[in-house]
Amino acid sequence: MKKTIIVLLGLLLTAGILFAGGQKDQGKAKAPAAAKSAPAVVKIWGWRTQDADVWKKAQEALQAKGENIVIKYETFVPTEYDSKVLLSLQGGSAADIFYTRRLPGARTQGLIDNGYLVPLNGKVDLKAIPETTLNSIRSKGKVWGVPFANQVVGIFYNKDIFDKYGFSEPDTWAQLVAISKKLKADGITPFMIPGKAGWALAMQHAMVGVSSPGSDWIGKLAKGEAKFTDPEFVNIGKRLNDLKVYYQKDFIANSTDEMSAGFALGQGAMVFYGIWGGTNWKKLNPDFHYGFFPVPVVKKGDKPAVYVYMDGAYGLNPASKSMDAALKVLSYAATPAYGTTFSNVTGEMTAVSGATLPKDKLILQECYKTANEMAAANTYWVGSVFQNGTPNVYSILREKMQSMYLGDITPEQLAQDVQDGLATWYKPLQK
Repeated sequence: MKKTIIVLLGLLLTAGILFAGGQKDQGKAKAPAAAKSAPAVVKIWGWRTQDADVWKKAQEALQAKGENIVIKYETFVPTEYDSKVLLSLQGGSAADIFYTRRLPGARTQGLIDNGYLVPLNGKVDLKAIPETTLNSIRSKGKVWGVPFANQVVGIFYNKDIFDKYGFSEPDTWAQLVAISKKLKADGITPFMIPGKAGWALAMQHAMVGVSSPGSDWIGKLAKGEAKFTDPEFVNIGKRLNDLKVYYQKDFIANSTDEMSAGFALGQGAMVFYGIWGGTNWKKLNPDFHYGFFPVPVVKKGDKPAVYVYMDGAYGLNPASKSMDAALKVLSYAATPAYGTTFSNVTGEMTAVSGATLPKDKLILQECYKTANEMAAANTYWVGSVFQNGTPNVYSILREKMQSMYLGDITPEQLAQDVQDGLATWYKPLQK
């Protein structure tokens, strides 16, 4: 009996040890895993509501690469945006990344001069972005943002009309005039022009100038080695003034909306405009087929160019509390992968080379290719050195082009007005 009790006690003791061990192991199995570190939050401010899905996809792409980053994108009314950013930077509450305007420009230059932007040289790989685009956000030899979109301007044409007549895209100004003459003789309006919109007329003049006299001459102009009163510049006005016989009746009273409606509905064969017009043209007429070509050169054999300008860039706040993560976001924004996402989501032209644009937007692909291969290195109008004072070339051409088309001034007078206005502040022209 005593022996039996001892055996039972031994068995119970063994079972207790086993149970305790099992409980211990079970406790180990149920112990919670180490908590995952909190994600780095990168706040981005902009004025473009259409970019919300771009940043969602960018976040997904970064997380797929193993980056523990969350992007929070917030937009503000465009007219209030600049003051919102400046006040927040001064108060230390601005986003990590914020959209900036192009250079030269007083607003962005002011941010640079006051230490509110971080130079990205050596911090972000920018090799996928063309130098002509980077020039629009370069100051003091440094790049102050990652460009996100480019705009290209030139001549857009009705493909159905061109196909009907067997017209090819013209290589020279004389060929362009010949096409216009034939169309007018057959009762078709060659050009729809928004004469009421002075800014569009200034743009028209500038896009003509980058092909003839061309980028090299404009470079001399910027250095003060040429003047706006030289024949090269005067002749731009002369060619356009002669071309007005091929514009629609009473064009000087038409707005850009009226121009777009007329063009999309087949009332005119061509327009001097920007790639952004395509979205509206397709809304007005889903069956509209249109093409694009650079403004033709005057002299056969010369190479045409297109006016390309940066639409904006992503700047880095030096007071960012998520600096490392913000740099990773900006580095991704400078890649063809991001450019592909940007263009596919927004339907706009990315500033990054090597991107794959939407397959269903052939004209966007064409303009993208043209912009990357034929962008003028030197320009006037938007994004040029001639914009950095008052009056600037934009404001003068906006007013004086209308006056020239109305017959109030000659092309020579227009050129003189530009020269006189800019010479009041642009030192190279004061020589």
